[in-house]
Amino acid sequence: MTEERICQNCRATFTIEPDDFTFYEKISVPPPTWCPRCRLQRRLLFRNFKTLYKRPSDRSMKPIISVYSQRAPYKIYTHDEWWADDWDAKIYGRPFDFTRPFFEQFKELLLSVPRVAIMNTQSENCEYANFVLKSKNCYLVFGCVEDEDCAYGHIVWESKDSIDNLYLYKSELCYESIDCLGSYKLFYCQECENCTESIGLFDCRGCANCIGCVGLSQKSHYIFNEPVGREAYEAFLKEHPLTDAATIALILQKQAELRKKVPQRFFFGSKNSDVSGNHIYNARDVHASFDIKRGEHARYAYTGKDVVETYDASFCGARTERECEVLTSHGKDIYFSHMCTNCTDVYYSDACSNAHNIFGCAGLKGGEYCILNQEYPKEEYVALKEKIIAHMKRTGEWGEFFPASLSPFSYNESIVQEYMPLEKEEALAQGFRWTDDLPSTVGLETIAYADLPKDPQTFTDDLLKHILKCGTCGRNYRLIPSELSFYRRMQLPLPPHCFNCRHAARMRKRNVRELWPGTCAKCGTAFRTSYNEAQQKEFKIYCESCYQSEMG
Repeated sequence: MTEERICQNCRATFTIEPDDFTFYEKISVPPPTWCPRCRLQRRLLFRNFKTLYKRPSDRSMKPIISVYSQRAPYKIYTHDEWWADDWDAKIYGRPFDFTRPFFEQFKELLLSVPRVAIMNTQSENCEYANFVLKSKNCYLVFGCVEDEDCAYGHIVWESKDSIDNLYLYKSELCYESIDCLGSYKLFYCQECENCTESIGLFDCRGCANCIGCVGLSQKSHYIFNEPVGREAYEAFLKEHPLTDAATIALILQKQAELRKKVPQRFFFGSKNSDVSGNHIYNARDVHASFDIKRGEHARYAYTGKDVVETYDASFCGARTERECEVLTSHGKDIYFSHMCTNCTDVYYSDACSNAHNIFGCAGLKGGEYCILNQEYPKEEYVALKEKIIAHMKRTGEWGEFFPASLSPFSYNESIVQEYMPLEKEEALAQGFRWTDDLPSTVGLETIAYADLPKDPQTFTDDLLKHILKCGTCGRNYRLIPSELSFYRRMQLPLPPHCFNCRHAARMRKRNVRELWPGTCAKCGTAFRTSYNEAQQKEFKIYCESCYQSEMG
């Protein structure tokens, strides 16, 4: 039976479905006491994506780049130092104290065990990047997998030679594009698949040499949804060069006008069965989830690949199976944990790898039958684990993710600020910490943006010596060699804003990760969509059937 409950954090009403109760019973954890939105907010507070600091390693004292400031009360090691065989996190093990709450003891363990400065695995020349795997020659990319020669990206996977993108997959030579897949040489595009050499598209499939179009499929040489032919297309670009900011503004303005006229699908995804959310591909029975590439029997999953029988998972780039309330995990039977990879049977643990049957552990590199990093014989581990669970039920901790007080990061340091932004006063009122002096510089600019060259053919390496001032926030930024080379080759203008402001502008173009009730503007079919009430009035939102029949 469906049951409505009151969130114990925000007091909003939320629903637990019969399938949800079945899942929670199967994994022997209680149903959640917080609503999905508050649960997501609590998890994301533990992930710092792109706030980077210069500081010394606490082991070698050599200068490093880290997601932890020097003020953070943790021991911070470089990637190689952390993975070295000459230390073992089990030396920080301690017995469980049944006179104290679990989270209090776990916090003390977190403060003792060294942490890795940034997550940068099997990658080359990616020192200024975080949560990067199997990548090469990348700069300020975050949450990126198998990329090469990319910069300023957020969730860019299996892509090459691309700059300033958000949720880009299997693409090359893309710039300022959002939620694009399998594409080549796209600039200022969004929600496109298998498109090439196009500018300012929205929701196009298999298109080539198109400009400012919306909802097209398998078209070439179209401008603003009208066929123009090769010669007229080339003449338009000659008359409106991309190096002119007015050209980009014109294209995006015309595209925005078209979006209000052309039907839009209520949901982006393909090859699915029984799913709800947005940006879901190759999945079945996946609900209230977003940005999922392959999934099955999942709920409240966000940014994941191969998500199976999992509830409340965020940023899981590798297979997760039978997991609940996890952040950046990979394995099976992982519960209420953060950054546990290639693990099984894990409860309430942080930053563990290749470990099995652990409870309340931190920083383990292998091992099994551990509680608070102390190893036990199997039978003793099982008995003690059950005793601790009973203790946590009495203290009200069992079934809850780590509280905000255990996060190493303030609200505006962590990725939660990007997906659920708050003002400082709001964050403090909700009990979160705030950092006033995030790393940045101001007042060091050596040239005004208006004085920079406009023609990419005149972009010399002398530009790399200059410090620029962001036209939005006023902070300083500078260009890097691969970036300047990209602008030359692609004939693109220099960016007038810093990376953070460019990224924030892209994030604002995405629908938020929430669902609202809606009805098809053509047939009246009810659905749940990431388009809010105001957007549903602004755009013609169609169900998938009506969209396909009209748009093809």
